[in-house]
This record gives sequence, C-alpha cells and structure tokens, in this order.
Amino acid sequence: MISQAPFALPEGYDIRIFDVLDSTNHECRRIADTGFAGNTWVSASAQSAGKGRRGREWVSQPGNLFTSLLYAIDCDLGTASQLSFVAALAVRDVVVDILQAPDIVHCKWPNDVLLGGKKVSGILLETAGKGSAAPSHVIIGIGINVAHHPEQVQYPTTDLQSELGQKIDVEKIDVAIVLERLIHSMDHWILRWKERGFSVIRQAWKDSSHGMGQEIIVRLPDETLKGRFVDLDETGALILEFEGKRRHITAGDVFPC
Repeated sequence: MISQAPFALPEGYDIRIFDVLDSTNHECRRIADTGFAGNTWVSASAQSAGKGRRGREWVSQPGNLFTSLLYAIDCDLGTASQLSFVAALAVRDVVVDILQAPDIVHCKWPNDVLLGGKKVSGILLETAGKGSAAPSHVIIGIGINVAHHPEQVQYPTTDLQSELGQKIDVEKIDVAIVLERLIHSMDHWILRWKERGFSVIRQAWKDSSHGMGQEIIVRLPDETLKGRFVDLDETGALILEFEGKRRHITAGDVFPC
C-alpha cells in the first residue's frame, strides 16, 4: 500500500491505494478473508491481472481508473446484486459531471456505462467472506477509461480524455479526482438504495438506459436471441420480447441490431 486518500471520505469508509496490484477485486477478497467487517475502497494505478465479466481480461495500464469497493452486506444475494445498477448510476453521474453532457451518457444492461454509444466503464460484482456459508461482503469492481481505451474488443470503447479533447483544449484528467467523485457518488446512490429500495434505482437506471424499447441482440452461453428490450423487471432482469413471447434474462451480452 502506498498512500491514503488525498481527499475526505464519506463516513463509514476507508481506502487503500497501491501502485500496482494483480487485481483490486482480488485485494478486496484478501481483505475480506482476514475477517475485516467494514467497508473499504481499494485502488491501483495499474493491474497485472485485471478481469471483466465472465473471466475476460480487463486491460489495466496506468492512466485509467481501477478500483473496487469491499462493501459489507446484511441482505440476501439477490438483493445485493442490485448494487450493480447502483454502481452504474454512480459511474454515469461521474462521467456526466466531468463532460457536462448528460444526453450522451447511458447505462447499458447489465452493468456498463456508455459514452456516445461506446463503452467507457465496466462493473464486476463478486462476493467475499470468511468462515460463513453466507458471504459477508460484495466486491464492486469498477474500471473507468480515463486516458485511453482498449482496441479490438467485443464492444466499441472510448475514454474521457478523448471525448473531452474533442470539445476543448484540456489538460490530462486527474485520476484521483475521478476516484474522489466516484466514491462520493457511490455513497449517494447506496444511501438512496438503502433508504428507498430498488424501485427508485430501477427507475433511475431506466431513465438513463441504452437500448430500452429498441431491437437488440442478446448473446447467451448457448444461444443468441434477437428481440425488443421492453423493460427491466423488479429483480433487474432484462425483459426481451421476441417471437410473440417475453423472456426474462438475468445474464448475457447485449449488442445493438
């Protein structure tokens, strides 16, 4: 660990900042395995083994934001999984705040944030805990493309620096400022979730969603479906309408038609 945060944290959180880690999610798991009972952020300038959904590699070179929140839960895993939508809303607010362009920043099911139709952030939820059949924590891994973005990936990508540079002559974005804004945005949305439940999160996510009401392609492990994204159900599943029927999808990769 190289430093503490150069900014004030919301009440109930601490942070551990590193030069390089294998993965901020892995470090959160190691912390949870010690019996740690609180909430802590872990951030690194680079990762040697960053990962995305379904075990995919998350390219983790310096200049982008790589961080995870180890968050203590007192609810069932179905309820805890709602935190992926909470995190997406928090990330969206950060991107909107930096770019001042709410009309081009959207949430993409299940847990990405798009900027101008291109992926600027990804979110990965995992569980952790020691000595109990029920996990004690959720790990919320968040990557935001700040200074650069990977090429030749499944979905088109972009980064904050590129988008800002197209609008104004701007100096390099400070990753620490992005991290600070994210931490406070997450605190805001977690409090709303705890106080008002998933219905408020679900509506806010739908209001800023990408692809709602449109024809999409959903790739599942054993099939590919094409239909209309009609709604998000009360659990967060995508409701796809195709061939005269509706199907609730809990995991998959979504692409435009």
